Amino acid sequence: MNIFTKVKEFRSTINIRLFSVYLAVVLIIPAITTIIEYLISVYPSLRSSLQIDLQDFHVYQLFMSSFVHLNFDHFLANVTAYLLIAIYGLVLATIVNRKRLYLVLSKVIVVIFLIFGAVFAFFNATTTYYAGLSGIDSALAGLLLIFWLIYLEHLSGRRMRSYYGLVLACVLALSAGIIARYMLLYHTPRSVPFLIALAAVTGMLVLVVFSYRHQFVDLYRVMQEFTWSSRLITIAIVIIFGYFVWNLFPERLANSTRTVSISLHVAGIVIGILAGYLFLVYLEQIAYFNKEKEVISRP
Repeated sequence: MNIFTKVKEFRSTINIRLFSVYLAVVLIIPAITTIIEYLISVYPSLRSSLQIDLQDFHVYQLFMSSFVHLNFDHFLANVTAYLLIAIYGLVLATIVNRKRLYLVLSKVIVVIFLIFGAVFAFFNATTTYYAGLSGIDSALAGLLLIFWLIYLEHLSGRRMRSYYGLVLACVLALSAGIIARYMLLYHTPRSVPFLIALAAVTGMLVLVVFSYRHQFVDLYRVMQEFTWSSRLITIAIVIIFGYFVWNLFPERLANSTRTVSISLHVAGIVIGILAGYLFLVYLEQIAYFNKEKEVISRP
């Protein structure tokens, strides 16, 4: 059987039209961001007027700041990260037939973080400007971890969502990576506060891994039973998060007036996990989210 036959058989098992509808909903956020970036290319003054500027504040900035970026590179990095995270989340949701749940949760989390990020910038004394989609990207990355566990649960038949130690380790590993990336990028490797923060997060990560080592051992045993395609899907999440952390702080945006908020991005991941889990527990009890048509034809 050649590769073209395999591709044809795979396509025959997918309801392309139905999947396209769900994909279109996922792409609403980057579409809005792209339209705004285009309008800014025509009317450059919009870039400064739409982002939160506490020296020239307007109420509409609270709702628009996440969709406007500091320059095209900032826009490209954030939208790329959004596409990787959101589409991969939709793929996982499609495999476990929880597409409606994923779409609703992702939009709820976007609204929650849209409000949280604006309020954070407004009341944070050290923040003068706030713009960009990276906070929402962080929140959706947290939700992606939840759906990754649902995917593992779907394949293994085990209650993977109770593996809170594994999720906590992921959050701490991401936090350590974000702090280390920031230190290298902004040339602050000898900054005492950052060194203390990195040491504290790394210490907590080691403690969590040791305390919940049985969960990691069990996960390893579960993954040994997976097919290679399932393992590749799991490895993909590591690659996505690696890209996410590496591109979270674009170097050319580093200047005295536009600094990146580490705390806001970490808060986004935590919000995505907590809000995603809490709403998941509630929404899964509603029949609407358990009676949807499958995109993948199963034998």
